[in-house]
Amino acid sequence: MATKKVGSVNTTPDTEFLDGLIGFCRTLRAQPLAAETVRRSTDAITDTLACMVLGVGQALEPKLRRALVSNQPLKQMLAQFAPAALRVSSTDAQGSAALYLGTLAHAADFDDISHPAYCHATALLLPALLIRGVALGVSGEDLIRAHVVGIETLGQLGRRLNTAHYERGWHTTGTFGAIGATAALAFLEKFTDEQMRGALGVSASLASGVRQNFGTMTKPLHAGLAARSAILATRLAEQDFTCAPDAIEGKFGFMKVFGGAAPASYAKAWGQPLEILTETGIGLKAYPCCAATHPAIDATRALRETLSGSSVEDIESMRVGASRFAMQPLIYDIPTTGLEGKFSMRYCIASAMIDGAVKIGTFEPDQIKRPAIECLMTKITVEIDPLVADDHEFAAIVDLKLKSGREESIRIDVASGKPGNWLSETLLKEKFFDCLGAERLDSQAGQVLFETAQHLAAQSSIELLYESLVQTLAQTPDS
Repeated sequence: MATKKVGSVNTTPDTEFLDGLIGFCRTLRAQPLAAETVRRSTDAITDTLACMVLGVGQALEPKLRRALVSNQPLKQMLAQFAPAALRVSSTDAQGSAALYLGTLAHAADFDDISHPAYCHATALLLPALLIRGVALGVSGEDLIRAHVVGIETLGQLGRRLNTAHYERGWHTTGTFGAIGATAALAFLEKFTDEQMRGALGVSASLASGVRQNFGTMTKPLHAGLAARSAILATRLAEQDFTCAPDAIEGKFGFMKVFGGAAPASYAKAWGQPLEILTETGIGLKAYPCCAATHPAIDATRALRETLSGSSVEDIESMRVGASRFAMQPLIYDIPTTGLEGKFSMRYCIASAMIDGAVKIGTFEPDQIKRPAIECLMTKITVEIDPLVADDHEFAAIVDLKLKSGREESIRIDVASGKPGNWLSETLLKEKFFDCLGAERLDSQAGQVLFETAQHLAAQSSIELLYESLVQTLAQTPDS
């Protein structure tokens, strides 16, 4: 550990976080992975690959592509992402590839979430790990271990700074993400302790992302920027590019400047248990919208099943009792676009009640303006409920009152897709191919992508996984 000299007084910089991370990495390298660790990581990676393919069809993709590579068609750009090209490409080219894939992964807001970091973990971790992993020729198990390191790092940041950090307006997918992705990539690259310290010190100055950009194309960009930052930070550290040894914990370091504090109950020793094995460490999304709406959507769908003999027209009013924390990212009351709809409790609840589901197509422009949706939204009240006000997992109570006077109420504490309610293999596969879309449903590349991802730990190289991803992305119509 480096020592600072201030005047004639020697002071030891605070590097508790980095010391803990490096010690954790040493331990993880030497121990076998439990089956449940492999399963959760594998499912999260599988899920995120599908979200990348879904992202290529989003409105932001051509805008992002033109900004990165001018007017190159998609297939021409993806040719530069091929394994042989990556192995000889520049840091800038690899960083742009990671930026592109990371932004796609979060574009539809259907990718996984990780608490207490309150970020979209695999979307920011996987792109850099794939890009560099293909260039280095790593195995599937290597990729899984690096993913686990990233989840652990993000969780430890959340356990120190949240929820106050998030409440200040920082989007942790960008702020924690730059550091978490760098830690994961440094682990994958088998960096020395000093190289890892250097990479993380650089990453502290690459972290950013504000919640004011929720409901816009810039929100998913935060995941891409974090992935690109990891590639830049590790390449700089490889060249002994200098940084402060306490860039994360020092007086003007990341933790103090970005700010935030966590309750004592959040504290957890590194890897005890692994963050990915906790009840909140990773959660797969059942719906392509803000996670703060998910328990309420589950409750609404359950209420809909009780309506036998009645219809949506018979509803007099609905009330959503939410937590304070759920209300923070839901910044749109009556949305005017699909992206805004993803951050509108009223819209998500109205869609769940009318359609019986919240799917990818729910957020298409023509769905937002449906008269039935607009009418039902006026009957929905959203407010903080004392019974769930302090719940940080977005617990929700949905009350329904019919014109007949009948009343029903359902409370949901754990949303579909969370560890206590994990997506089954069948549901994961359904979501995967729903994301791929009808045009790829029977494609060989899509089938290989799913099967290879689900058996990732047995792969001696991730090259087949990555090639299948690129081939599936290239099957986008009009690309």
